[in-house]
Amino acid sequence: MRRGAGRWVEIAALAGLVLVSGLLASGCVRRVIRSAPAAAAAPAQPTDFTAHALPIYRLVATPMLIDLPSQLLILQVRLESPDGTSYAFTPRELAIILPDGTHARVFDRPRAFELLRRTTIADADFGYLLRDGHPPGGIAPYSRAAIADMVAGRLLADGLFGSGQALQGYVVVDVGAARTSLEGAVVEVVATRLTDSVPSRATYRLSAPAPSSGAP
Repeated sequence: MRRGAGRWVEIAALAGLVLVSGLLASGCVRRVIRSAPAAAAAPAQPTDFTAHALPIYRLVATPMLIDLPSQLLILQVRLESPDGTSYAFTPRELAIILPDGTHARVFDRPRAFELLRRTTIADADFGYLLRDGHPPGGIAPYSRAAIADMVAGRLLADGLFGSGQALQGYVVVDVGAARTSLEGAVVEVVATRLTDSVPSRATYRLSAPAPSSGAP
């Protein structure tokens, strides 16, 4: 499995241009690497709210690449306030810092919708390749359209969380190069505390995925 994964990365490095060539030509995807996040109006303060994130799906430009790593990923993000403090959040205040220090691009809703419409969705966890008789991409073909529609309907949006109410949704990101894992990447979220309008920050470091049965 490790030798196979290494070979996928080599193939994906050559196939990466094929993966996004049509999308780049249309202007739907632009690779954006930032050396640092944009400066906030005020320094974010330590916070008691928590952020969790997990890569759930991949997006591939053609079914030919369905079992190869992709640079387009879908993460599920969840924000919670264990002490009940209420916060306001906007997706513009979410950043993903990759292990090499560059920033992934987090797509806004219109571009995320377009990507979901023009690509094929697949499982982000390559563990499905170990199972006999697995469907291409780890997702049954008859389920793909429904899953893409579900993601589109649950994209992370502006909202409030706190007092036992979490805020959860999906974000579509471009990580710059085809990857089998986001281990070591850091998700950074800034939310505004409603009691005093002070921006607060939470971070979450992604670890290696645990074995799973794959996406439906």
